[in-house]
Amino acid sequence: MGMTTTTSSVSRRALTGVALLAMGWGMVQGRTQAVAQGGMYAQADSVFIDTLDVLVLLPFGLQVDTLPGGFLPRKAGRLREIALETLHGLEAASRELAKAGLPMRLHVLDEVPDSLGKLQFNNLDIAKSDLVVGPLMRENVGVAVPRIDRFGREHVLLTEQPERYVERGLAVRQSVASELAATELLADLVATRHDTDHVMLVVTGASDAALEAAFEAEFNAVQREKWLTPKDSMRYALLDTIQADARSVGRLADHVSPYERNVVVSVAGRSARSMWAALQTELQMNDSSDFVLFAHPELAEMPFVEGDLMEKWRLTLPLANQIQWQDSMRWDALEDFRLRMATEPQKYAVLAHDALLDAGLRRHPWLQVKPWAEPMVWEASEASGAWSNVSWSLKRFEDLQWMPLDSCGPVPPFVPRMFYTEGDTLIPVPEKYQHLFPEEYPDALAPNKHP
Repeated sequence: MGMTTTTSSVSRRALTGVALLAMGWGMVQGRTQAVAQGGMYAQADSVFIDTLDVLVLLPFGLQVDTLPGGFLPRKAGRLREIALETLHGLEAASRELAKAGLPMRLHVLDEVPDSLGKLQFNNLDIAKSDLVVGPLMRENVGVAVPRIDRFGREHVLLTEQPERYVERGLAVRQSVASELAATELLADLVATRHDTDHVMLVVTGASDAALEAAFEAEFNAVQREKWLTPKDSMRYALLDTIQADARSVGRLADHVSPYERNVVVSVAGRSARSMWAALQTELQMNDSSDFVLFAHPELAEMPFVEGDLMEKWRLTLPLANQIQWQDSMRWDALEDFRLRMATEPQKYAVLAHDALLDAGLRRHPWLQVKPWAEPMVWEASEASGAWSNVSWSLKRFEDLQWMPLDSCGPVPPFVPRMFYTEGDTLIPVPEKYQHLFPEEYPDALAPNKHP
């Protein structure tokens, strides 16, 4: 009989009766409440499959002091929501793996220390597991890492962590898609499709400074590879950087011109919401100019960006962890989740579900299970061999939805035009662009641009 077991210190009153019945059958062992699901064991080459023991460390904050009135601090409350959403995704994956023939046991513990600083997990918890999922919080990852490495357990990270916590060897897998990989993918795309346009990077210098530096380095490297003759450096210009901050776009308006295509890029995420709001306003004010916008994946989750404007600016960004609703092979599992949780799986549940499914499939490729999102694509670090998920796909906002870039038509070539006043008087064209209009400016020469 196949089995998925969840052992947790988190109260599950709705399932207490099932837990007691399972304990009576001797299927669950642990010092806390448990939940068991029955199914059929599957066989591979007539040999029973060993149970996959997973230690799950999530920020439930059960020992966090409440505020007057019995309310949790805002941060603790949000972390608990994320922890529960993540746990629901792991439980869904466990049920699917158990049904497919891989017995599962989840041992769920709180990653947040108690009020005295005592950890809620110990070395024995790690030693008894086959793999560890979590913690999510950076400070708790730093505490858990030495213990996990000491026992040589596979470590699945669901949040992006500093290099020192990732570059630890082949047993480490960062399942959340790497933002650095997304940035380099975006830089390659812009340098391929807009290498002769005016490309501007809005640099905030805030928490995403490393991504901004990576974009600039990758874009400029691709451009320099095209410099086969001295004149090529004028045709394939380097990146124009706009110094801004997390709240404003700096002097972006001074760099925008209606006489050329303006390709605006920012790889700043949610920490720069105010900058994105200011950028939207700035582009709207320059409605006579042609814009193409490339952005950080988190811009897709910012509700203040208007859909018609995103479509007008051909907004393109990398996305990952997106449920493949068009694939009917995934519907049964998604419907089961919806019936159990009364909601569709959100991003933390999807990531946790697919990460655990991926761990099971790597051990037993014959399992008939499918991730909810696109399969994870792993890339090994040259330094340590640690694995990072790079399963990004480029999407453009078109027809009021995110469409795969390959299915979108090409951006039409930019055609320069002249502008007139209300009195039908020609507005003089700046000398830099006069060569674009040979009939009006027959003596104009192309400017001698140097990178």
